[in-house]
Amino acid sequence: MILNCIVIDDDPEALKQITSHIKRTPTLQLIGAYTSAREAVRDVKNGHVDVIYLAIQMPELSGIEFARLVPESCRLVFTTAYKEYAFDGIKAGAADYLLKPISFEDFQESYKRVRATFDEYQLQDPIERDRCLVAKVENKFVRIDLDDILYIESMNDYVRFHLTQGRKVTTFSNLKRLESRLPRQQFKRIHRSFIANLCRMDSIGHMRIYYGETSIPISDSYKDAVYQFVNSHLA
Repeated sequence: MILNCIVIDDDPEALKQITSHIKRTPTLQLIGAYTSAREAVRDVKNGHVDVIYLAIQMPELSGIEFARLVPESCRLVFTTAYKEYAFDGIKAGAADYLLKPISFEDFQESYKRVRATFDEYQLQDPIERDRCLVAKVENKFVRIDLDDILYIESMNDYVRFHLTQGRKVTTFSNLKRLESRLPRQQFKRIHRSFIANLCRMDSIGHMRIYYGETSIPISDSYKDAVYQFVNSHLA
């Protein structure tokens, strides 16, 4: 898989050096080179960028400020002439950093590390990775954020998502399929008819999970998983 990348550096010589390294790397495709971070914002928002080589110190919009605009799916590599600034880049979410002047050997070693993190990210289940799922409801598709789900109820060939603010979404699916794809540390099967978001529950007692005034049952066969969650989160 070829990764699309851009370079942002207000130093023309550094920009030239990095673009040269990219062109020598078969699995990298250069789609933009900029001397200003502001000029690159549109490309990043369009979602076509996989890797960004980004200078930390720049006028108008610094690399650290620009990093806040970058989606989680994109890999950042900060470039700087000062090692003391590299730590700031890592704290800002960079996958790696490069010290100027950048040799081709250093560039390749960095790219191997960045590529590994990118491939690992791509292997994650999209629902868990993106923290949302899509449900088909009649003739449209509805996005559901995982953190908005209180619990999921089985309704024969359908499931009903009970969401925050009293919202409900019903779609054709089953609990077995959802259980296999939802983050297991957060969503637990508690009954043959229910999956609960334990990070959203208000309380547990008398073999029931409470969400405000609403409660759902915990069956004997699933209670161990529920109380294991409780014990692991005790204050």
